[in-house]
Amino acid sequence: MRKANKEQKQIRKPKPIFVVITVFMALCACFTLFWYIRSMLPVKKFVVSGATQYDKMEIIEASGIKEGDRLYKIDADKVEEKLLEECLYFDSVKVEKKFPNTVIFRVEEKLAQWYIQVSDSYYALDSDMLVIEETYSNEKFVKGGVPRLILPNLSRLMCGEKPTFGSNEAEVERVEALLKEIQEMTFKSRLTLVDMESRFDIAVEVDGKFDVYIGDPTNVSEKLTAVEHILKTDALKNSAGASINAAIPSQVHVDKIYVAE
Repeated sequence: MRKANKEQKQIRKPKPIFVVITVFMALCACFTLFWYIRSMLPVKKFVVSGATQYDKMEIIEASGIKEGDRLYKIDADKVEEKLLEECLYFDSVKVEKKFPNTVIFRVEEKLAQWYIQVSDSYYALDSDMLVIEETYSNEKFVKGGVPRLILPNLSRLMCGEKPTFGSNEAEVERVEALLKEIQEMTFKSRLTLVDMESRFDIAVEVDGKFDVYIGDPTNVSEKLTAVEHILKTDALKNSAGASINAAIPSQVHVDKIYVAE
């Protein structure tokens, strides 16, 4: 009798392997159901993360994603490629799909380092000299402290490309190297114009009121440093404008144009 009871108890006791399998299958079913429900939900919300000059609706339109699209059908990699092609100011963009119905655009933008004026059009250039925008007003460049750039023998400007300028490849390389040098200076933030139209008569404008003659392209950083030192002294403290010759950095010559009353 005791033996029979013992056998019954052994039959009723579930084996551990069956418990594990049952729990695993239940988890798989829940996981599958969760992803199925998630994939079938339509997109209802868009979020833009990061500072950008593009309007939210412009980004959504450029992405090609529409409200009501199924989350599972969105190819994030392809959308990112499309946005980088359409929005030239974007340095990088990450597209994320967030449960239950949200698409997030995480954006990092390029900064305009220069702008070029051609007739009534203005073209913004990034640090690699790529044209990232064409606009019909320079107001935001002036307010943002972006200096105007004049290039030698400029013949073509196209968004997404480098400007076509210079009489030969050597001149192009020389100008780009010089602009890179200027760009790395802290004094660059005070420049409002860089005129490189003539190789041996380079000139810049500082603070929108000081005309600085640089001359040839040698020792440009040294020349600008000398100008910066002059501007920090009291020599031009009450001046509303001046003409500065910095062709010889050790002998910077200053002529006040007029003095504010």
